[in-house]
Order: sequence, then structure tokens, then C-alpha cells
Amino acid sequence: MFRRQFLFGLTCLGFSVVPLATSASKNAGTVFNIVWRDINVGYSSLNLTKNGSNVIVDVDVKIDVSLLGVNFFSYSLECQEIWKNKELLSLKSKVLTGNKREYSSGKRTINGFEIDGSSFSGIVKSNVATTSYFTPEFLERSIWVSTQNGRPLDVQCKNIGTVQLSTPKGIITATKWEVRGDLNIYLFYDDNNEWVGSKFRAGGSDATFILHKKIGRNHTIWNQA
Repeated sequence: MFRRQFLFGLTCLGFSVVPLATSASKNAGTVFNIVWRDINVGYSSLNLTKNGSNVIVDVDVKIDVSLLGVNFFSYSLECQEIWKNKELLSLKSKVLTGNKREYSSGKRTINGFEIDGSSFSGIVKSNVATTSYFTPEFLERSIWVSTQNGRPLDVQCKNIGTVQLSTPKGIITATKWEVRGDLNIYLFYDDNNEWVGSKFRAGGSDATFILHKKIGRNHTIWNQA
């Protein structure tokens, strides 16, 4: 039961340990520590790279939940997204939850975004977002493609005010967004539209993405798409 509950909290979420330390005008990256029940259970990271007219986003997550020497849950996700003109051109991910494998693959066609995933195959006609969360512009889109399994998620997003967040550079003020629908999560963005944290329920407790390190600005790279 514990394992199923934790997985339910993560199943839609998609996120290299160290972001790329290269030209800030062409690369940016963020690393989060993942904390659950006051235990550091893993990390999440994303790297954005400007490549010609495209923006390439590499996302990665590793989670290992062990209590009293017993492993309850392990999870890994690797994903690459390619964006152009702020539209998703392609998506490819692989996921391992314990011994269970899942995937999401997609490409833009003249008919829309065509998805082949472990939980969905079909075409989505809208300008989709994904569950990598790196830009607040996703909050204006109603369909998010799960990087876990390719499922299109219907969501509604609401600004619910500002909060104080702890970061490596001290306390900052962040805007808190509530996402509801097929995905339930809180997302936090700073004054530069940078994603700086997340919170969601998993296994009956809050799981929190706590900012560990940033290089460059993800949103600046996104605006070059």
C-alpha cells in the first residue's frame, strides 16, 4: 500500500545531477533535493540548451525511499524535450519504477502532437505543455503531457499568492500556483519567472522539491525558443 500511494503522488511528474556550467546565454540548469517526511529521498534536475532555433530540455529524476533498511520505493526518469517557437517538437522519456518500465514518445505533426506512450497513444491538437514545469508559461495551457507515460492531463492553474521559500542564497519571495485536475501539485516561481520549488502529496505526506543549485536562467533560454 505504501509503495502504491507514493507512486500515485509521482506518476505524472517528470523531472543530470549537475546542471551544465557553460555559457549562460545558451545553457541553464536547476537541481532540486527531494524531501519526503523530512528525509532527503533523491534529486531532480533539468538542463536547458539553446541549439540553433531549438531549445533542448533534458530532465532527470532519481528517488530511493528506504526506511529501517527496507527499500519501499525506487524511481528513475530520463527525458528529453525539443521546443521551437515555444511549441513542443518532440518528447522522449524512459521510466523505471521498481521493476516496472514506462515511457513517453511524441512528435509534432501537421495534425497536432502525436503521442506514443505506455498509457496513451493518440494526437493532441492543442499547444501542449509537459510536466517538466520549467516555465510559468505552461500555467496558461490546459493540456500537459505526462513525461512519465504520455497521458494528456487536463489541468486548471490558479495563482494563490506569495510565500517565503528557503534557497541556497537565503529566503526569497515566490509566487505560489495551485494546479488541479488530472494533476495536483503546487508550483513556485520567483520574480524572474524561474521555477524554484514544488510540493505535492505522496504516500500520505508532502513531498517537496527544495532548490539546491541554479546556473543561469531557464526562463531566459525558454524565451529564445
